[in-house]
Amino acid sequence: MGVSRVILTHVTKVGYGQGAGIGHEDALEAWLSGRAAPLRAAGLEVDIDIRAVGEVAGDILAAATEHGADLIVIGSRGQNMVRGLFLGSVAREVIRLSPLPVRLEWIEVTDETGGKDGDAVCERACHAGLRRLLLATDFSPQARAAETAAALLVPKASVVDLVHVVNPDDAKRFTRWPVMARAALDDIAHDVAAAGGKAEMHLATGKPSVEIAKAASDRDADLIVVGKHGQNWVESMVIGSTAANLCEIARRPVLMVPLQNSEV
Repeated sequence: MGVSRVILTHVTKVGYGQGAGIGHEDALEAWLSGRAAPLRAAGLEVDIDIRAVGEVAGDILAAATEHGADLIVIGSRGQNMVRGLFLGSVAREVIRLSPLPVRLEWIEVTDETGGKDGDAVCERACHAGLRRLLLATDFSPQARAAETAAALLVPKASVVDLVHVVNPDDAKRFTRWPVMARAALDDIAHDVAAAGGKAEMHLATGKPSVEIAKAASDRDADLIVVGKHGQNWVESMVIGSTAANLCEIARRPVLMVPLQNSEV
């Protein structure tokens, strides 16, 4: 995705009694340094930032601001194939409050007993880089930032799937909406082609988050790009219902782009 510098940030909540915390900064730094080694070996510049505060999400955002980050990456907490993703309170707050694009990395439990000391073994859901990108849009001004972000990622992807989901009620009220939607998708497809990519257009009807997740699964997309806010966005920092629901069911990485940012 064009990243050259990574900040590995760990925030220890004051009063939190599990795991390494206050007074164990050296151990935390050693642990993070071990995780930084393969990133440095891959040619990335890596810094480590350890903080001890009361509000974890707030300090993650503060760290991003202080280091001049362009993107925040945070992991999900997968539970099982039936219940799907449990989006922890910290991840939810970071997504809700972040003025930066946030990439939610889906982490799956692969072995309940295979880890060290009986810990669960987890791994990322996608390993293929950015072979296939899925852009979901409702053509709103809020979705425009996601469209721009996806266009910037086109050179990294072989195929870009363009998805628009028609609300059944809207389809009844506006009989020509599918025709207009295809024309709008075709316009975005021209932008993808101009950036050197190949676009495939998909029109679906139903609940947006469900249909977007299904399209991503059917096409084995490596990343879903979506606007953080929906058509009912107001000026307060909120996450739209489609983005929030998608985070719970996507089973693959989701890049949420806020209205304020048109570049990643």
